[in-house]
Amino acid sequence: MLPVFLVLTLTLIVIIITINNHYRSSSQFVGKLLLEDYSVGIERDLRQYLAHPFNANIFVADSLAARLGDAPITDSGLRDYLLNSYTSLYQAMPYMQVLSIGVDAEGEYFGYRKSQAGQYILMEQSEATQGTLRIFDGRTPNANVIYQDSNYDPRVRPWYIPAFNREQPRWTDIYRDADEVGDVSLSAIAPVMVNDNVWGVVASDIKLNAFNRFLSERQQKLGGALFIVDDEGRMVAHSGQESPSNILHFPDITHNPVLDSTISQVANTWPPNPSRLGKPFSFNIADKGHFYGTIKKVAMPAPFQHQWYVVVALPDQLLLKNLLSQQEISIYLVMAMALIGLAVVYFIIRQLTRPLRDTAEAAAKLASGNLTYRINTPASLREIAILKEAFNNMSVKLQHSFNALRQQVRQDNLTQLYTREGLIEQAAGLRYHAPNTLVILGINGFRNINDSLGQEGGDTLLCAIANRLSALSDGSGMLLARVRGDEFAVLAPNTTNRTQSEALVDQLLSLFKRPVTIGNDDVLVDACAGVVFGYTFGDAIYEGLDHAGLALSEAKRSETDMYVYFEANMQARIQEQSRLLLELHHAVQHHQFEVYYQPFVRLLDGRFCGAEALVRWRHPTRGMVSPAEFIPVAEQSGLINQIGMQVLEQAAYDTVAQIQKGLWPANYQLHVNLSARQLLSADFIDKLQSVLDRTQLPADNLTLEITESQLMSHEHLATSGLTKIRALGIKIAIDDFGTGYSSLAYLHQMAFDSLKIDRSFVHSMTENSTNQRIIEAVVAMTRGMDVHLVAEGIETQEEAERLRDIGCHFAQGFLFAKPLPLTEQPTERVTDKLPTR
Repeated sequence: MLPVFLVLTLTLIVIIITINNHYRSSSQFVGKLLLEDYSVGIERDLRQYLAHPFNANIFVADSLAARLGDAPITDSGLRDYLLNSYTSLYQAMPYMQVLSIGVDAEGEYFGYRKSQAGQYILMEQSEATQGTLRIFDGRTPNANVIYQDSNYDPRVRPWYIPAFNREQPRWTDIYRDADEVGDVSLSAIAPVMVNDNVWGVVASDIKLNAFNRFLSERQQKLGGALFIVDDEGRMVAHSGQESPSNILHFPDITHNPVLDSTISQVANTWPPNPSRLGKPFSFNIADKGHFYGTIKKVAMPAPFQHQWYVVVALPDQLLLKNLLSQQEISIYLVMAMALIGLAVVYFIIRQLTRPLRDTAEAAAKLASGNLTYRINTPASLREIAILKEAFNNMSVKLQHSFNALRQQVRQDNLTQLYTREGLIEQAAGLRYHAPNTLVILGINGFRNINDSLGQEGGDTLLCAIANRLSALSDGSGMLLARVRGDEFAVLAPNTTNRTQSEALVDQLLSLFKRPVTIGNDDVLVDACAGVVFGYTFGDAIYEGLDHAGLALSEAKRSETDMYVYFEANMQARIQEQSRLLLELHHAVQHHQFEVYYQPFVRLLDGRFCGAEALVRWRHPTRGMVSPAEFIPVAEQSGLINQIGMQVLEQAAYDTVAQIQKGLWPANYQLHVNLSARQLLSADFIDKLQSVLDRTQLPADNLTLEITESQLMSHEHLATSGLTKIRALGIKIAIDDFGTGYSSLAYLHQMAFDSLKIDRSFVHSMTENSTNQRIIEAVVAMTRGMDVHLVAEGIETQEEAERLRDIGCHFAQGFLFAKPLPLTEQPTERVTDKLPTR
């Protein structure tokens, strides 16, 4: 029995080792995918984490420069400006611990920081502090001094010199603060330029312990280790509980064996060879288990001059929980079968010899990665047959576990198309010799479809679209993927020129023009596309997907283009929009918007009887910003609600004042544009009533304009929001009429008082008889409906006279007046431009 027992024991050990080896090889494959995805996410978050304070610092410097260009600023004014800026920015970026200004002329210094107790602390070196740096326990120099330094000169500090010498915004090197705390910081710095000279430098500090919190928040849910190291091997930040008190070369971090072990894996060969970047490495820790790690170089845009690397290490239990569970089950199953075989081995030792040898051979096959290998040796005894079947079952379960895990990563469960990761994996191995087309298709209004049809209906719609894409791509070599909830990606190799590429995009979008039957309903959806034409396979697939996503965002914002090709300036435009959004927040808080008025006249007698209030933004450094530039950003961000209420309230005050002065008649009509976002706001009606109460503007003097396209996009507004507005006594005007879905039935359903005929029909109506017939049709449609017609864009006297003859009531355009401030508004009849009958 002893030799047989030894043989069985050895066989069992071989099987367990084989399963364990297979588990390791599987975890390396899947772990590489997950580690790469995780490190890319960390890199993206880090770029965004640093971009916000950098842009905010430039904004503060530019705003201060504009203010200094108008008039000198006192120390008190500089403190107030700095405190207001820091208070506003700290709410959005609490990790920006210090905002300060160094003045070059006298070496003065003003700064604010937030204490651990949440108190704002003033740091100042000025004439008020006798040229000594003093740190107070409050916001003003009247507070108690908690620290002072008579030798401090901001002009020689690491955060001042680079911006002063190069006269450009940039990041500093890592340095130690000169205050009583002595933290280690990284600063975004920007020069304040006045008359082409550097007046001073603005600095926004991020302490290294803020980076530690940044990494800890991303590591807490996963375990493992995460840290940032520069190219000199200096530890910038890590996810451990303790923060480094200074910048050391891979410092020892106690009470964190995972972090220490990860450091030991990379410290000896730092900086890493480029071939090692993105490649996984593994190691074991006693009582902690097996870990996988990777190193990724952070790609930061200029002027971030540092070379940083993100090092990530995660436990394999996190990566392969299901596979580990199957491994344990398989081991227990094999052990159970081995014990059964041992009970009868004495009687059938001859018969067991060959099946056991085959089992060892099968284990070797399994260790080599052959998960499909099965034991086919006939068994004369039932117990041997059970052992053989158990081993085959174990192999099948391992195969299924590995396939299921890989399938989850590569294939979408709903549509059976590739996932984003699956598409990347497939495209990374391609090597075409000609350009190709990468398209991301996005369904417009998918959330509304989901709300109306339910989750099951939305899933049915996605499957139908996937089937149409699959039918179109059959045999063409295209790669299809569902990259997000309602977005599909198509990588087409056989489009070697732009004409073929555009034809493919048209063909893809045409798939959405046919209705989809869901239950008893036919649903018609439309889509838009972001397109990249070029070499988007191999390693370029990552960048290609990002670029196609940017192009798709542009297409969704566009009202005319169903697809947009990626252009290099899109990234710069997105950065500019982010900066513009930050400035819009500042503009709303400081009421930088002005109201201009464009009057309209009564065509019957040529008298001004009303005006449309138009918003204008006078930026302190940009000058007058076009509404076409900032209104779309305000719409997307929701700031249009606050801007709209500011314009409405100011226009109401102005109208009441003009009527009381006798400059405008008592029945003067004020028209104010209304956004669909405002109307969708739950408290809009209450705010509207509040404005009427505060300004004492009669509701009968106010008309709110909403475009026809917005009404049709939100049909329920026509029966709910508009009805509530009219119940207050306020009139409704449909703007840009004729550009949307105009029909007689539609007119009878809407609750409105005026129609504004779009300028596209008025323009060139004297040369184009079709435009005139369209206007005549509108007049005929509304006759007898007690609706006022207002024609927009009147530029010639002939247009005005013809519109009057057709039967149009009112007109608006450059012929009569351009949009002007209140002080320049005309009040007399325009007798020289519109003769009476």
